[in-house]
Amino acid sequence: MIVEAMKGYRAADLPKDAVAGLVIAALSIPIAMGYAEVVGLPAIYGLWASIVAPLAFGLLTGTRRVVFGMDSAAAAMTASMLAAAGIVGQDTIVAAMPLLTLLTALFLLLLGWAGAGRLIRRMPLPVMHGFIFGIAITVVIGQIPLLLGTTADTSGTIVSKVAAIVSCLPGASWACAVVSALCIAGMYLLKRFFPKVPSAIVVLVAAALLCNGLAAAGLPIVFLPQVSGTLPHIATVLPEGLDIVALLLAAFAIAVVVSLESLLCVEAFSAGDAPAPSPDGEMRTFGLANAFVGLIGCPPCSASMSRTAAGIASGSLSQMASVFSALIVAVVAFAAGSFMGFLPRCALSAIVVVALLDIVDFGKITTYAFKTRREFMVFAASAALVVLLGAVAGILGGFILALALRAGREKIDTSGPELLGAVPYKPDDLPAKKDIEVGYALGTVKLSGDLSFMNIAKAQEEIEAAAAGNEALILKLSKLDTIDTTAADKLDETLDSLMARGVHVKLVRPIKETSDHYTRYELRRLMQDFKFYPSVRTAMHSLAEEYAAGMEPQRPDTWLADAPAPRRLRKVKAEISIIDGDRPVVAIAGLRNHAGDVVDSDGAPFLEDIRGKLSFLQSRRAFQFAADYLEGAARGRADENGHFFSKLLLWDEVTGEVVLDYRGGAMRICRDEAVAVALMEPIDRTIREFALAQ
Repeated sequence: MIVEAMKGYRAADLPKDAVAGLVIAALSIPIAMGYAEVVGLPAIYGLWASIVAPLAFGLLTGTRRVVFGMDSAAAAMTASMLAAAGIVGQDTIVAAMPLLTLLTALFLLLLGWAGAGRLIRRMPLPVMHGFIFGIAITVVIGQIPLLLGTTADTSGTIVSKVAAIVSCLPGASWACAVVSALCIAGMYLLKRFFPKVPSAIVVLVAAALLCNGLAAAGLPIVFLPQVSGTLPHIATVLPEGLDIVALLLAAFAIAVVVSLESLLCVEAFSAGDAPAPSPDGEMRTFGLANAFVGLIGCPPCSASMSRTAAGIASGSLSQMASVFSALIVAVVAFAAGSFMGFLPRCALSAIVVVALLDIVDFGKITTYAFKTRREFMVFAASAALVVLLGAVAGILGGFILALALRAGREKIDTSGPELLGAVPYKPDDLPAKKDIEVGYALGTVKLSGDLSFMNIAKAQEEIEAAAAGNEALILKLSKLDTIDTTAADKLDETLDSLMARGVHVKLVRPIKETSDHYTRYELRRLMQDFKFYPSVRTAMHSLAEEYAAGMEPQRPDTWLADAPAPRRLRKVKAEISIIDGDRPVVAIAGLRNHAGDVVDSDGAPFLEDIRGKLSFLQSRRAFQFAADYLEGAARGRADENGHFFSKLLLWDEVTGEVVLDYRGGAMRICRDEAVAVALMEPIDRTIREFALAQ
């Protein structure tokens, strides 16, 4: 409840919340009107949803700064499910919407009371990304006729949608098409160069001025219809022939999507809130807020990642920011009758298209495609099923495939301890380290076995519980066998949140063999974000040093600030210092697609040193290729096949050994030529085959 969330609130905090509320309102007004159009309702319904939803949610929630209202995934899902249920045409949608939203609210309440909040949090991220991508593609296709200033029946299958778009092209307005393109380009330029400016409202105002001028010149421009009143029309009679079963299915599917999107937002932006919001309790809050929204005939709403982030960046401290936002939108809504007819429909569609494309995580999709094939299969299946068969099929199909792939995950049989290039050893146990005075109040957590989308929520709770009331946390991962991308992402988010709250986080895991290549990649991603220590003792020594120096928790890239900084080090994506007693090992990761020389800790390039250690290769041509290949990887260049020679490079300052991990094999460049040849066999074979083919 807001009473608990507002504890400690001061009158001096009101100005900050007022400014944040203004920013949230500026973002909400054009987006909400556009989403109402996507659903099939008049734009005024979006404004009223942006008044009632944040007010109701703000009074009921236990979160401090999460913003609730019309958002992309919920609006897209509603539009998709309405079309699947055969509910088309604005009058029919207006008549059916109150019941649909109230049923969605009922399902949210039932899911919350049934304790489904914790279950829904287990949805694999590739399924979520696939669902969002599929929904975005579906809705963007439906917006194409509006971008072109024409209309078409974009309900039905993807084939019928494309056919309808092709058939409407002769009636397209080139003026609307140009305005749409300018709006899309303008939004991206504003986001790129003026990220703090509310690009949507700036573009909408500019487009309105331009389009009214074009219309006065006689060019065909389609505007929103004038509204006869400022209050939404609430239907009291259901449309004839309404399929109640289809409506129930649609409401349940929308409730699941609202839960997923909203819980992700709550989880991301409520870390550290005291008391911590309950997933099940927040689901009931989502339901109650949507019940109020349904009473005024507006579509289902959800928590908004983008507006929550914008509010926090603008100084939001509490739900008072949402209250101020609702009041500002209310003023605009009551004046809507005087300006609604001057807004070009193509501009609203352009804003919706940009908003939908923004929620698609293309970086993550690229990672799935090139790094984790199983995750990409789940993503692609979910997206394809959403586009072809609908949202429910996409979510269920993707989840089932994720479970099947998790059960059938192949293990690799390591031939020796050289995978990742270091001999593993058993880390010391914490109880034996009582002689080390850390200085901080210390908590420890041990994660072992398999960590996946099925159990990461429980692991997060254990980590939060161990960190509660402590100033430092040691997370022991030595016994962790497998980890998937959902678990790695959420673990990263949890540890990031702890560090932002001032907790010193240390991860313990020696460089050692893993159960599969997939786990190795995910662990390597974590290595780019956090320092890994080979033993609890070394982690505790590091904490003691930080305590003595009065250091704040820092990310790995800032940890080396006091070390001699090479001139080009900033071009390397990440540098991780792994401390093993008195033998420091420097790891430079993330060379793929990043320029910059490989450097040692003193800042001196040692590519030439590596070239010398490659001289044992029997073929001079092979040696030259190997050296060029390595240098190309360091400078961000690929070979003819698009492969990089090195993804992870380790160098032991004491022994002078360099370790390069390349896909399935590990390669250690040693001073001992015989040992080097034996360890380099997988890479050596590739180099020789390439040389012979030249």
